[in-house]
Amino acid sequence: MAAPLFVREPDGEPRGGAVVLHDVFGVTEYAEDVCRALARTGRLAVSPYLYYQRGGPAFDAEELGAARGHMAELAAEDLAADIDAALGYLRARTAGPVLVVGFSMGAHLATWAAARHELAAVVAVSPSGVGASPWPGVPPAELLIAERRTPWLGVVGGADSRVDVGLLEMAARLPGPAAAVEVIAGAGHGFYRSGHPEHDPDAAAEIRRRIGCFLEKKPLS
Repeated sequence: MAAPLFVREPDGEPRGGAVVLHDVFGVTEYAEDVCRALARTGRLAVSPYLYYQRGGPAFDAEELGAARGHMAELAAEDLAADIDAALGYLRARTAGPVLVVGFSMGAHLATWAAARHELAAVVAVSPSGVGASPWPGVPPAELLIAERRTPWLGVVGGADSRVDVGLLEMAARLPGPAAAVEVIAGAGHGFYRSGHPEHDPDAAAEIRRRIGCFLEKKPLS
């Protein structure tokens, strides 16, 4: 059984689909809001409940320890099946382009999807798993970027000590579909997410703009 999906429908016939892969805190209001924003662009947007085998909980920012415990229990084969099922759901519902957007742990998984599937685009915000993966069977993010089959955009906060930007940039320069790394000056790892101690509203708004530009194949600057 694959992970159930949080689903947001666009007005009218969808022009494509989008998978939103949540961060360590689960399918929170933030992940739901990203789905809603993508649905407003005409896409059928889904977010799989990757913690569904543990009841599908969502955690607050102060519950990081418990959230990390759930993340550590995830298995590569289950994650692959859950992501593949979400992509299959979208492909059954729309003939348009399919995108994947991920945050932190979800950014690592989105990058894994870019190496395993030919998609319209993948955006990885604050990707974890750079240099070392938290899950046996899932390669580190930089190796996945090097093997990408899909255009890939990585977004990293300039003050995020958890992500080695150099490794990402080196992998993005290797031959393959278009790839780029965008650095948001002064932002920490959790800059994108309201309720997180590192939340930066201006940086979060800027990244939404840049994601939109990348997905629509417009200049980022």
